[in-house]
Amino acid sequence: MTDGRLSPFAASLLLAGVAVAWGAIPLFVRNDVSSTGLVGVRVTFGAIALIIVAAAVRKLRFPAMHRVRLVVCGLLLAAHWIAFFESIKLTTVAIALSVLYIGPIAASILSGPMLGQVVPRRLWFALGVAATGTIVVVQPWAIGEGGSTSLKGIAVAGIAAALLATLMIVGHPAARDLRGLTMSIGELTVASVVLAPATYGALTNHTDEMVSFIILGAVFTGLAGFLYWEVYRVIPVAAVSTIMYIEPASAVVWAMLFLDETPSPLTWVGIALVIVGGALATTSKRETDVVAAPVAL
Repeated sequence: MTDGRLSPFAASLLLAGVAVAWGAIPLFVRNDVSSTGLVGVRVTFGAIALIIVAAAVRKLRFPAMHRVRLVVCGLLLAAHWIAFFESIKLTTVAIALSVLYIGPIAASILSGPMLGQVVPRRLWFALGVAATGTIVVVQPWAIGEGGSTSLKGIAVAGIAAALLATLMIVGHPAARDLRGLTMSIGELTVASVVLAPATYGALTNHTDEMVSFIILGAVFTGLAGFLYWEVYRVIPVAAVSTIMYIEPASAVVWAMLFLDETPSPLTWVGIALVIVGGALATTSKRETDVVAAPVAL
């Protein structure tokens, strides 16, 4: 540790731990609480925890610019998480995540015409690899055969992916100018205000889930989010993005252990292709690009 900062190796290990922890988020979604209520609790507890921690370490900043953009990003974040949580309720974790992780690669490609950035050819290849993996995981030929492949779940996961791509593109200028921690607090605060009625309903009607709410919001969103942005200052963006692809793989393992979802060998091949596609995409990014992982789950 130098000047109060973690070494790159320690930061990488910490980030891997955050990725594994975030992979467990679907375990807190499979319950009777509505997706809107779960997201409301998540953003509210997450915002409170993140504000407290940021204030304690004197890193709490009121955004001096991009305030309207932050409001839009907060709305997109809420909609993205609601769609993602709903897809987890409708289909398997493997399918939901495989479809979702097309979003970041699509955003990287769309950033060319929309943000005036150069789109390397490698991104198109990465998208092809990830899309192939998604098809292998989803197995569209099995839809309607009574299995866990739900057409509605796939469609909702696709909406979540589209919202994620939109969030990344819209949020890029704010993330660049405000830095990640300030942007995260802004997004979560906006989302918590918008979803306040749903949060109240979840807290009053599902008191038995309070521990899960605290873990989902304060721990996984607030504390883990702060650790993520601290690590982000220490290691390169491409390394952060690549390490965070541990997240979808760990989510499938968590689901196998606790949700009785046992992936077939073919499913594992598809998951590997999605992760490889994501890793290929991140290695082609510049150091100033936005990292997709923190908003995905």
